[in-house]
Amino acid sequence: MPASRALPSAKLSQERSRATRKKIVGAALRLWTERGFDEGFEATTVDEIAERAGISRASVYYYFPKKEDILRELAWTTAEQIHELSLRSLMSGQPVDRVLDDILQQLGETVARSPKAAVRRMLQIRDQAPEAIARDSAAGGMTRAFSVVIAHAQEAGELPRSTGAIEIAETISSIAMGAIGKWALVDDLDLPRTLRLRAALVLAGVRALAN
Repeated sequence: MPASRALPSAKLSQERSRATRKKIVGAALRLWTERGFDEGFEATTVDEIAERAGISRASVYYYFPKKEDILRELAWTTAEQIHELSLRSLMSGQPVDRVLDDILQQLGETVARSPKAAVRRMLQIRDQAPEAIARDSAAGGMTRAFSVVIAHAQEAGELPRSTGAIEIAETISSIAMGAIGKWALVDDLDLPRTLRLRAALVLAGVRALAN
């Protein structure tokens, strides 16, 4: 088969796979939320998730052998969205402070729409899986998203080069995860505002160190 035909077919297969995974995650999250996450997560069966998603039980197991894998997918999907947003934001020509502000505003709003119990469980799973941190740094995750923005700002002269883009990005990612963890435990934290403030403090610190 010519490569020109094989590539669209492969892309179509990837899109179908992504759509199926999205259906499963959405169905599971709705069921867990309806029942109260802590109880729903344990009580909801694969058959119920499959029925709500409109797919077979075997398909659920094919993509997600364990329910924890569905939570990992939810976290990874959020990180991918942030990475895509960072690439779009760079095309706007806005200064790095505004770009990061917009990214963290959207991240905060996205996370804040999720059940806090689900976020707490996702963070526990992440902490128990070192490979998740490596995956985040490798491609598409939040650290990668921030590093792209920071590197661009350094090339444009908006930020000093005395600190590496990856180091700055890892710092922002770390404090973002810390803020999300705090939000999941308390009732009165404005997550988008907190994320934006902490990122601004990091940028101020980077600039101060260079002087």
